[in-house]
Amino acid sequence: MSGYSVKVPAKNIVQLRKIANELRTILKIEQPYFPIMEFLEFALPRLDPNFRLEVLDIEEMGSNHGLTYPDQNVICLREDIYEGAIAGNGRDRMTAAHELGHNLLHRNIPLFARNMTDNGVIKTIEDSEWQAKCFAGELLVPVQDSRLHYLSENEIADLCGVSYDAAYVQKQRIQKIKPF
Repeated sequence: MSGYSVKVPAKNIVQLRKIANELRTILKIEQPYFPIMEFLEFALPRLDPNFRLEVLDIEEMGSNHGLTYPDQNVICLREDIYEGAIAGNGRDRMTAAHELGHNLLHRNIPLFARNMTDNGVIKTIEDSEWQAKCFAGELLVPVQDSRLHYLSENEIADLCGVSYDAAYVQKQRIQKIKPF
């Protein structure tokens, strides 16, 4: 559902971080690097046999890098994004994690209803795109991991397999947390 924002039940950064951390705990992933593609291709289909990851060609997806249909339990990735994520491209890995966020966070919500407020403004914590983006950042760069607290943005990007921009955003969040 990337591309436009839909009003969804409110979730703040602390709640999204908790969901990402719970997923890491369930999967027993203790290192900072989250294997998003291995999770989407192998682990999630075992945990949820109804889940489908579809890789679609560029002509079919157009400008959409990813699309998620939470009501159908389907994530679609454009083939170049899929291949980039497999190859470890940070931006493409973030796209895959973003779509996972939609799938986990926005099930049983009528996304197409566009339930916007009277003035057309959605509060940030009720914005489907903001939630998926924050979830992806928290999943791929676990800010509570004390190993990240003294690293530079470049070191975080390398260690976590994300872009410099994503590492920069998460570094700002890390600085708000007291080191362990």
